[in-house]
Amino acid sequence: MAQETAPHDDAPFSDCDHRLQIVQGYYELGMIDDARSELAEVEAEFQPTPNLIQMRILLLLHEREWNEAQELSARLRAMDPDGCAGYIHGAYCLHEMKRTEEALELLSQGPSSLKEEALYFYNLGCYRAALGDVESARECLHKSFDLDGRLVAVARKDPDLHALKDSLL
Repeated sequence: MAQETAPHDDAPFSDCDHRLQIVQGYYELGMIDDARSELAEVEAEFQPTPNLIQMRILLLLHEREWNEAQELSARLRAMDPDGCAGYIHGAYCLHEMKRTEEALELLSQGPSSLKEEALYFYNLGCYRAALGDVESARECLHKSFDLDGRLVAVARKDPDLHALKDSLL
């Protein structure tokens, strides 16, 4: 989450950013009701920002509200076309709605900075595996592991990668 500093060097983050950090903390601790409640207050008090919308999307993903999260991801892409989150989250929603080919198309439309993101390659691997392109899936997953080794543990539990588990890890 981006941190915004006030005009004075010793001043704290903006109130919105500080409150979003609280929401994120609740989310990371699994305190979803608290995160949802705090985010509702932030949304009522502040204008939408990419960080605020992204936090709402994360909660919607947790709740498996794919359609609403997809719609917000499109809004996020419109607000921040050079950002990666709107593309990654939007594609994930499409995949979860069994629209995997559309998910791949959306990722292909994203900014070049996506190719620096481990999650981009991980999701590409999952989507290609789901479509039966095992070799391409394996290549993408290895790129994701090179960028973030923690994804190996995630891949071991990912049902999208069940057919590749023995040859991947």
